[in-house]
Amino acid sequence: MHLSLTPVLLATELGFLFLLAGRVARRGAMTPVFVYGVWLSLYAVATSIAGARGWYVAESLMPWLPGLWLQLITVAAFLVPVALSAGLRGGLRRIVDVTPWHWFAWFHGLRIAALGTLAKTASGEFPLYFALLVGLPDLAFGLSAWWVAARARRRTLSARTFMTWNLIGALIIVPAAPVLLQLGLPGPLQVFTGLPDARAVFTYPMSIAPMIGVPMFVMVNLWVAWRLWETRAVRPVPA
Repeated sequence: MHLSLTPVLLATELGFLFLLAGRVARRGAMTPVFVYGVWLSLYAVATSIAGARGWYVAESLMPWLPGLWLQLITVAAFLVPVALSAGLRGGLRRIVDVTPWHWFAWFHGLRIAALGTLAKTASGEFPLYFALLVGLPDLAFGLSAWWVAARARRRTLSARTFMTWNLIGALIIVPAAPVLLQLGLPGPLQVFTGLPDARAVFTYPMSIAPMIGVPMFVMVNLWVAWRLWETRAVRPVPA
């Protein structure tokens, strides 16, 4: 197993979400959000263990097109609690309403971790096609986050622009990444046959990224965009 910063990145993502909940908790009860955070943390541990045991690259799994549906398990882990709990939805709305926009931008600035993916590609440990088609755009979005954060701090960013930027952040990954992953996995849809193939993406500790780390970035993009769409009003960036 190679040294990887992927677990550290995941811990930072989860820590950020708990930070937001804790900040808002001082303004009122946020129990559903904290419970949600604990649930996501437990899921992160479970999916990391599954990756460490090689479940996501098992030969028996390859004919079942896992690239197209494995990450849907994570999507369900995120969305089912939100769909079932009005209290959780209210808490998530409140967090977006009172959190400075540049905080969210800084969070997505962590996506410059895609530099590590490009380094692995250069050393022959990661599929080139996936790095070029997904890793590079993700890195560009991570770099753009620092410009967005600067504009947000200067209060020169409209709600429409911020919502659009968040939607772009999600669309960089969905639906392209799952499809491209599948096209690089052994099975009936494999197109990219060079080695290393897309199994490198699902090999621990890299498996943390597609199974929880990257989906968390996407879900935060959609969470913020959803709330801004609900308000549908240009408002000052929270202080």
